[in-house]
Amino acid sequence: MTAPHSPRYDRAGETVGREFSVTMPEQPAYHEHLLDASDVCNSCHRVIRVERQDPARGGITREYETHHERHRDHTVVDYGPAKTVGEQQGTFCDRCGTESPWDRYWDDHRTNTHELATALGWFDDVDEPAVTPCQEREVSMSKFRELVQNTIRTLEHKGVTLDRQTLAREALRRRRDGEHVDDCLGEATKAAIVASINQGDAGQDTRREAPA
Repeated sequence: MTAPHSPRYDRAGETVGREFSVTMPEQPAYHEHLLDASDVCNSCHRVIRVERQDPARGGITREYETHHERHRDHTVVDYGPAKTVGEQQGTFCDRCGTESPWDRYWDDHRTNTHELATALGWFDDVDEPAVTPCQEREVSMSKFRELVQNTIRTLEHKGVTLDRQTLAREALRRRRDGEHVDDCLGEATKAAIVASINQGDAGQDTRREAPA
């Protein structure tokens, strides 16, 4: 299991956590384009950094330098708590208030971290520790639907071909069955990509069978 990271803070000074992902590596598209991506906010699944190409200086041939900068519609430059004055200014997600793309202000509670804490007896005095809510960080169904929508937009922005209805339907079904957010979205992404491929193959077969 991945070791926990040191506490981090958003621009309001509230602590934010880095989720222990229980998503399996059989969900490569979700991992690559969202969960492990440095240009996507892990709290809301929106793109927060964009790639730019600028002409490079010098040289005989025309070359370009690639760099990333903040997404001006999804981020804000602001100040937050830091060890030194020079570190107080940062770029934050304008919706979540988180600075690092891997920070999450919400906690799903359906994680192996919670299971480990329960096994160690940390929640012995708590009723139903596996589902004890943390209201301010709980993932409501409306919040989950928003994550589904943002996941679809971000994947399509990155050029992933998928079936939107399949992703939404599969994600919501899994969520109602009590699965972790990342597992719901990861498996739904995989199913949506497969559905899109199958639809494309079916279309090709139909065109082949059409009379001349």
